[in-house]
Amino acid sequence: MLRLLLLSVVIVLVRYASARTCPSRSFIKQSLIDAHIPGAAIIVVNTTDILYQEAFGHQSFFPMQMMDVNKSVFVLGSISKTFIAVAVMQLVELNRLDLDTDINQYLSSPNQRISHPQYPSHAITLRQLLSHSASIGINEETDLTFMQYEDDAFMQMSLADACFTYLSHNTSNWLPKPPGTVTLYSNVGASLAGLVIERVTQMPYELYVKENILIPLGINVKKVGFRLSDIEDKEELVKQYAFNTSYLEAWNQALPQLNITKNPLLDWLYIPFYSMSIYPAGLLRMSAQSLSKFLRMFMNNGSSLLHPRSIAEMRKVVDGVVPYDNSNPPILSFGLIWNWRKLRNRQRYIGHGGSMPGARHSMLINEQGTIGIIVLTNADVSPHNDISIRTRGKTEDIQMSLFSCFEN
Repeated sequence: MLRLLLLSVVIVLVRYASARTCPSRSFIKQSLIDAHIPGAAIIVVNTTDILYQEAFGHQSFFPMQMMDVNKSVFVLGSISKTFIAVAVMQLVELNRLDLDTDINQYLSSPNQRISHPQYPSHAITLRQLLSHSASIGINEETDLTFMQYEDDAFMQMSLADACFTYLSHNTSNWLPKPPGTVTLYSNVGASLAGLVIERVTQMPYELYVKENILIPLGINVKKVGFRLSDIEDKEELVKQYAFNTSYLEAWNQALPQLNITKNPLLDWLYIPFYSMSIYPAGLLRMSAQSLSKFLRMFMNNGSSLLHPRSIAEMRKVVDGVVPYDNSNPPILSFGLIWNWRKLRNRQRYIGHGGSMPGARHSMLINEQGTIGIIVLTNADVSPHNDISIRTRGKTEDIQMSLFSCFEN
């Protein structure tokens, strides 16, 4: 009888495993190698638990250090923006902010107003900033100057000075369209929303996030922060790399302040740690395990941080706007920072990606809100070449295979 019971259990487990198309560790490892990704931390969650967590490859080549899901601290890039949206919605719930009010009412800077120079009567609102529809343009040369070695950017220019300087009545940094009519992804626009939070709460944005998001989620604040100095154990910081040393000259022309170097033994460029003045948009640092707590909060309709209606507001695609560059089909549909996208499997997902020098990440939730996947890597996709295309493709393959596994 016991043998029959054990046999039936084995049969059920075999059938369950065969019904799921789950990627093996060797498949993921080989995908990362093929895409020239030094290392990765991957987590799959549902609303209550971590279903899968694995680390692959190297956090550092010299000294050699392997990646760790719980300990390895990444710079999150634009995934940091999702914390801006949560902070704004917390203040909306407290009636301290309104999504459709002119932000100048909150900035309280009568001598430094933010308005479109060609459309001064059109108010800039938080809804526009969070949906990238404020008609703020891209100035890549200025964007690169925001980035400085280690924590130097925090000492060289304040968040307020960076935003007001970039958005002065210099028409080269604005789109020739009225605010609220077109979308174009803007790091400065998202950081301006962070500045609004600073002015309304009368505390630094980084401190607001710490006290009102990180600590309530039970995230160890000694292992997370916007500044390198926030991280207690510097050995846990993930080092950043770019493949192919032939790009060294181009890198140092674009970012001479970082002093990027090549490895004498391997075909990798080493990108030193950096900071940037518009830090809310991309500089939050934490581990994949810590980020998974934040993701589960969103999947749980705000948990203890937000009311479900605020999560619904962030998920809702903003109406009445079209992509500024409509020559190609839109890749993203913007909610409030959180955005919708289709992967090659034609399924819709909500979340956010993140790309910085030597960092490429993705945080996605399936449309049903039942499975979330975080993939953090120290790969680089800055130059648009075959390597970056392969990196994006392989990380998407990994996510699609994990969704297929855990949704079934």
